[in-house]
Amino acid sequence: MNSTANKILTDFPVVVPIVVRFRDLDAMGHVNNAVYLTYFEMARVAYHQRLTGRPTFDFRDFDFILAEVTCRYRSPAYLGETLLVGIRVASVGRKSFVFEYEMRDQASGRLVAEGRSVQVMYDYREQRSKPVSDEFLAKVEALQGQPVAREGA
Repeated sequence: MNSTANKILTDFPVVVPIVVRFRDLDAMGHVNNAVYLTYFEMARVAYHQRLTGRPTFDFRDFDFILAEVTCRYRSPAYLGETLLVGIRVASVGRKSFVFEYEMRDQASGRLVAEGRSVQVMYDYREQRSKPVSDEFLAKVEALQGQPVAREGA
């Protein structure tokens, strides 16, 4: 990994490598804007796997729902590039939390995209939101190695 990308992504506890595939491209030959959100989704799944300690994804363990996502496109990505997607929890509210993303080209360290998403803790059986648990917050802080900012605190 390029030392620039390696240095910058050290602030992210989970970094997911993604190789750009032909199907990810648009008519202009670069990654289609909607695909970046899929890359963020892949990072969310990897973060959840690290949080639960399970190497596979199990929907029964999933207790949040996506409420909002934004992406800032900084430079185009092309076929065959390996993108590194860093993800971290930036802040936690009473019933929600915010993920931040940073996407860089592995070879050059070039910033490709930045993003943010809001997740709401959700009880799928009851079909309603629920508070962020102390257990969830403790796991996040252990994974990230530092306290997480509290919204409204």
